[in-house]
Amino acid sequence: MKQVAIIRDGYSDYCVIKQFITAIFKHHHLVDLTDDNFFELGGLKISDAMAKYVDNADKHSDYTLHSEHANELRKRITIVLQTTFKKLDRDYGIYLSNQDILVVNTDAEKILGKKHNYFNEWAYTLSGVLWLAIEEFYSMRVDGGFNYESLPLILPLILFPSSEILVAACMYDFSKENLRVLKAKPALKQKVYETDSIPKAIQSGKLHEVLSEFVVPDSLKKIYKEIPEARKFIQILSFNSQ
Repeated sequence: MKQVAIIRDGYSDYCVIKQFITAIFKHHHLVDLTDDNFFELGGLKISDAMAKYVDNADKHSDYTLHSEHANELRKRITIVLQTTFKKLDRDYGIYLSNQDILVVNTDAEKILGKKHNYFNEWAYTLSGVLWLAIEEFYSMRVDGGFNYESLPLILPLILFPSSEILVAACMYDFSKENLRVLKAKPALKQKVYETDSIPKAIQSGKLHEVLSEFVVPDSLKKIYKEIPEARKFIQILSFNSQ
């Protein structure tokens, strides 16, 4: 059974990513993933470290991969990844292999304004730092005696400004309404869940209602078109050698 572990900021982010991955596997692999395939790694997140990096990068106008604050972020990500493997082993008795997936997600909490701004240095470097940290983690594991078959596919996913933008791409026509100019809270959350309170959206059932209706296989092309930060994620998970 394929296992998908998710490091995320909050429970709503976990729900969005789980639904997103489920839609990809349903459409491209004809596989129905269930709750049993997913592991919510509550308590493990990189949001604080990412926020600190963004704050320092803004102050010093230094969005680069090897700045002092980027190095600090990468170290923090490495610690979270190491803790993740220990937690899966200790709490679930799970050993991830190259048939499994580990998603490292966080919200950028920054507005793109328009989708092509993702390719500007300040935005693209956020994903770049995560990719570098993941490759460094793989290197550490190799030095520890692991090979690729005993390591999962680790994928970063940073969304601007938050996971609601991915859901919004499924619900609205961005050519008519540019939702990329909205702040995560209250505007974007209100637009997607009709409330800026995630606990309220969960309790009322609105969050799960929206995700099950809109984040579906037929919406993948909309996400790919409007959310460039999710494109590599889709390309990798949709690949089928058959």
